[in-house]
Amino acid sequence: MKKEFKIGQVLLGVFIVLLITGCDNDGMNSMICTRTMDQNNIKTSLKFNIEYKDDYVSRVKRVETIETTNSDVLDTYKEQIEALYSPYKDVDYYEYNVDISDNKLTSTVDINYDKVDTDKLLEIDSANGTLIKDGKININDIKSVYEDLGAICKND
Repeated sequence: MKKEFKIGQVLLGVFIVLLITGCDNDGMNSMICTRTMDQNNIKTSLKFNIEYKDDYVSRVKRVETIETTNSDVLDTYKEQIEALYSPYKDVDYYEYNVDISDNKLTSTVDINYDKVDTDKLLEIDSANGTLIKDGKININDIKSVYEDLGAICKND
Protein backbone atom coordinates (compact mmCIF):
# COMPACT_ATOMS: atom_id res chain seq x y z
CA MET A 1 0.00 0.00 0.00
CA LYS A 2 2.85 2.41 0.87
CA LYS A 3 4.54 1.57 -2.45
CA GLU A 4 1.35 2.46 -4.38
CA PHE A 5 1.09 5.70 -2.41
CA LYS A 6 4.69 6.68 -3.30
CA ILE A 7 4.11 5.85 -6.98
CA GLY A 8 0.99 8.02 -6.87
CA GLN A 9 2.99 10.86 -5.33
CA VAL A 10 5.67 10.57 -8.02
CA LEU A 11 3.06 10.57 -10.79
CA LEU A 12 1.31 13.55 -9.23
CA GLY A 13 4.66 15.36 -8.98
CA VAL A 14 5.46 14.67 -12.63
CA PHE A 15 1.99 15.89 -13.65
CA ILE A 16 2.43 19.12 -11.68
CA VAL A 17 5.89 19.74 -13.19
CA LEU A 18 4.47 19.24 -16.71
CA LEU A 19 1.54 21.48 -15.91
CA ILE A 20 3.79 24.26 -14.62
CA THR A 21 6.52 24.05 -17.26
CA GLY A 22 4.29 23.18 -20.20
CA CYS A 23 4.44 20.31 -22.61
CA ASP A 24 6.54 19.93 -25.73
CA ASN A 25 5.49 22.28 -28.53
CA ASP A 26 5.73 19.48 -31.12
CA GLY A 27 8.93 21.00 -32.47
CA MET A 28 7.13 24.20 -33.46
CA ASN A 29 9.32 27.31 -33.60
CA SER A 30 8.46 30.93 -34.17
CA MET A 31 10.08 33.92 -35.79
CA ILE A 32 9.00 37.55 -35.69
CA CYS A 33 9.90 39.97 -38.46
CA THR A 34 9.20 43.70 -38.02
CA ARG A 35 9.64 46.91 -39.95
CA THR A 36 8.61 50.46 -39.11
CA MET A 37 8.79 53.62 -41.17
CA ASP A 38 7.85 57.24 -40.65
CA GLN A 39 7.84 59.47 -43.71
CA ASN A 40 5.62 62.19 -45.14
CA ASN A 41 3.51 62.25 -41.95
CA ILE A 42 2.63 58.57 -42.44
CA LYS A 43 3.74 56.02 -39.85
CA THR A 44 3.76 52.40 -40.94
CA SER A 45 4.43 49.28 -38.94
CA LEU A 46 4.64 45.77 -40.29
CA LYS A 47 4.87 42.63 -38.16
CA PHE A 48 5.04 39.04 -39.35
CA ASN A 49 4.55 36.24 -36.81
CA ILE A 50 5.80 33.05 -38.44
CA GLU A 51 5.31 29.59 -36.96
CA TYR A 52 7.40 26.82 -38.47
CA LYS A 53 8.41 23.24 -37.86
CA ASP A 54 11.72 21.91 -39.08
CA ASP A 55 12.36 24.07 -42.17
CA TYR A 56 8.75 24.61 -43.24
CA VAL A 57 6.29 27.39 -42.48
CA SER A 58 3.06 26.33 -40.78
CA ARG A 59 1.38 29.69 -40.27
CA VAL A 60 1.99 33.38 -40.96
CA LYS A 61 0.09 36.19 -39.31
CA ARG A 62 0.83 39.62 -40.72
CA VAL A 63 -0.32 42.82 -39.02
CA GLU A 64 0.25 46.12 -40.78
CA THR A 65 -0.70 49.50 -39.37
CA ILE A 66 -0.72 52.83 -41.15
CA GLU A 67 -1.24 56.02 -39.16
CA THR A 68 -1.94 59.45 -40.58
CA THR A 69 -4.34 62.32 -40.01
CA ASN A 70 -5.14 62.33 -43.74
CA SER A 71 -8.29 60.22 -44.10
CA ASP A 72 -8.00 60.23 -47.92
CA VAL A 73 -4.64 58.46 -47.64
CA LEU A 74 -6.12 55.84 -45.30
CA ASP A 75 -9.10 55.30 -47.61
CA THR A 76 -6.79 54.86 -50.59
CA TYR A 77 -4.64 52.34 -48.70
CA LYS A 78 -7.76 50.46 -47.63
CA GLU A 79 -9.04 50.23 -51.22
CA GLN A 80 -5.66 48.99 -52.45
CA ILE A 81 -5.30 46.40 -49.69
CA GLU A 82 -8.85 45.11 -50.20
CA ALA A 83 -8.25 44.83 -53.95
CA LEU A 84 -5.03 42.92 -53.28
CA TYR A 85 -6.61 40.38 -50.92
CA SER A 86 -10.16 40.08 -52.29
CA PRO A 87 -9.25 37.21 -54.67
CA TYR A 88 -8.43 35.15 -51.56
CA LYS A 89 -11.74 35.77 -49.79
CA ASP A 90 -13.13 32.28 -50.46
CA VAL A 91 -9.92 30.40 -49.68
CA ASP A 92 -10.22 28.33 -46.51
CA TYR A 93 -7.52 28.98 -43.88
CA TYR A 94 -6.66 32.32 -45.49
CA GLU A 95 -8.18 35.14 -43.47
CA TYR A 96 -7.77 38.86 -43.88
CA ASN A 97 -9.32 41.97 -42.44
CA VAL A 98 -8.87 45.70 -43.03
CA ASP A 99 -10.19 48.29 -40.60
CA ILE A 100 -9.84 52.06 -40.13
CA SER A 101 -10.29 53.57 -36.69
CA ASP A 102 -8.99 56.82 -35.16
CA ASN A 103 -6.58 57.82 -37.97
CA LYS A 104 -5.17 54.29 -38.10
CA LEU A 105 -5.62 51.54 -40.66
CA THR A 106 -5.00 48.00 -39.45
CA SER A 107 -4.67 45.18 -41.93
CA THR A 108 -4.33 41.58 -40.74
CA VAL A 109 -3.70 38.46 -42.77
CA ASP A 110 -3.61 35.01 -41.17
CA ILE A 111 -2.63 32.04 -43.35
CA ASN A 112 -2.49 28.48 -42.05
CA TYR A 113 -0.10 26.89 -44.54
CA ASP A 114 -0.58 23.45 -42.99
CA LYS A 115 -4.20 23.49 -44.13
CA VAL A 116 -4.58 26.03 -46.95
CA ASP A 117 -4.86 24.79 -50.53
CA THR A 118 -1.54 26.06 -51.89
CA ASP A 119 -2.53 25.08 -55.43
CA LYS A 120 -5.41 27.53 -55.14
CA LEU A 121 -3.01 30.25 -53.98
CA LEU A 122 -0.89 29.60 -57.06
CA GLU A 123 -3.98 29.77 -59.30
CA ILE A 124 -4.92 33.15 -57.84
CA ASP A 125 -1.43 34.59 -58.28
CA SER A 126 1.45 32.72 -59.89
CA ALA A 127 3.86 35.04 -58.04
CA ASN A 128 3.06 32.94 -54.95
CA GLY A 129 5.27 30.35 -56.64
CA THR A 130 8.35 32.31 -55.63
CA LEU A 131 7.77 30.99 -52.10
CA ILE A 132 5.54 27.92 -52.50
CA LYS A 133 7.58 24.91 -53.64
CA ASP A 134 5.91 21.49 -53.71
CA GLY A 135 3.07 22.87 -51.57
CA LYS A 136 5.39 24.15 -48.83
CA ILE A 137 7.27 27.31 -47.88
CA ASN A 138 10.82 27.10 -46.57
CA ILE A 139 11.47 29.29 -43.52
CA ASN A 140 14.72 30.64 -44.99
CA ASP A 141 12.98 31.69 -48.21
CA ILE A 142 10.24 33.63 -46.44
CA LYS A 143 12.77 35.20 -44.06
CA SER A 144 14.81 36.36 -47.05
CA VAL A 145 11.74 37.94 -48.68
CA TYR A 146 10.80 39.79 -45.48
CA GLU A 147 14.36 40.99 -44.95
CA ASP A 148 14.41 42.24 -48.56
CA LEU A 149 11.37 44.35 -47.58
CA GLY A 150 13.50 45.91 -44.83
CA ALA A 151 12.20 43.80 -41.95
CA ILE A 152 14.38 42.60 -39.10
CA CYS A 153 13.74 38.96 -38.26
CA LYS A 154 14.43 37.25 -34.95
CA ASN A 155 13.62 33.80 -33.64
CA ASP A 156 11.17 34.06 -30.79
